[in-house]
Amino acid sequence: MVLTLENTESAIRRGAIVTAKLGVALLLLQAFLIVADGLARWWFSKPIHGLEDVSGLMISIIVASLFPAILIGRQNIRVTIFGRFLNPKAAAWLDVFGHFILLAFIVIIAWQFTLYAVETRAQTTLILRLPTAPTMWLTAAILLACAPIQGFVLLTEIVKIIKPQPTQQA
Repeated sequence: MVLTLENTESAIRRGAIVTAKLGVALLLLQAFLIVADGLARWWFSKPIHGLEDVSGLMISIIVASLFPAILIGRQNIRVTIFGRFLNPKAAAWLDVFGHFILLAFIVIIAWQFTLYAVETRAQTTLILRLPTAPTMWLTAAILLACAPIQGFVLLTEIVKIIKPQPTQQA
């Protein structure tokens, strides 16, 4: 198989979708546990012990797991109002600038979250005394993986401007 931007993007997309599906499954598990907790409180006047701890650990992984799919799918928020006043090539370069700013933002978030994960190495949750470091490190790893994904998106957008694909006529 020849390594092309399309093949690479397809491989990244597959990995990102798997990560997002795992995050959504974790979100559904969290929702199920919250409903079960509500029912346990209502029927038995007894909540699920430590659910707050487990939910707190799950949420950062859930949110971070969606980032790779959002980035490779180019589903992030874009401001296109300025590009409307420019020619298409200038608007495309403005879009590249936006991708660069997003890359810088992702790098800063990943860096700061990694520093936070280092600080949590000895912390535990309040009720169950679960260690928080493993979930923080997993979240940091997902965020760190987002930087090269966004870097790849930036590269492909630059290549699209420099080497435009010929349009196919129907």
